Amino acid sequence: MKNDSFIGIIRDAVYKLFLEKGINNVSTRDVTRKLNISRSHIYHYYSDWNSLKIDVLENLLDKDINEYMHVVGNENFATSVDEIIHYIDYLIPNKPSLQWIIYLELWPLSARENEYRNIMKRHLIRWMEIIENIIHRGMECGEFIVLDKSIAARQISSIIDGYSSMLILDYSVEKRSDFLTEIFDLSFRIVKVIP
Repeated sequence: MKNDSFIGIIRDAVYKLFLEKGINNVSTRDVTRKLNISRSHIYHYYSDWNSLKIDVLENLLDKDINEYMHVVGNENFATSVDEIIHYIDYLIPNKPSLQWIIYLELWPLSARENEYRNIMKRHLIRWMEIIENIIHRGMECGEFIVLDKSIAARQISSIIDGYSSMLILDYSVEKRSDFLTEIFDLSFRIVKVIP
């Protein structure tokens, strides 16, 4: 129990430093200064700095999905259309946030290093499974006509990612509202909503 608690303290400190400085600009020295501990404390729990970074980022990505699943578990959607609207609205940034910048920083790391690529792939697959399940439910109840739910899920996910990236770089409430309208329009063309 004590170990889990200290790991949580280390993760939280590293996450805050990532927000403050960016993923590639943080070192173990920054963490030891922030927590007022020696490096040996960190390396007691993590074999190296990279494994700590991976753990923090993986924890962040898992937390986002778990929070979404918790929120969705408390909702009672009347239709699959409502559920897709909620999904998209949830994933589109609703304010400027340094956490969203971490997502943008992860992409180039994922393109170059397998460990980052693997956590990003797992994360993306989990999000696509969520939207694919929503699409499947819409098909089963006769709301959607879709030839291939996996392709539809990839297309909607790509649209969300693209618009999110633009919004992260240049956020405004008006732009978010316009983007949501455009994303909904594109998404419901993909799943062909039955009137």
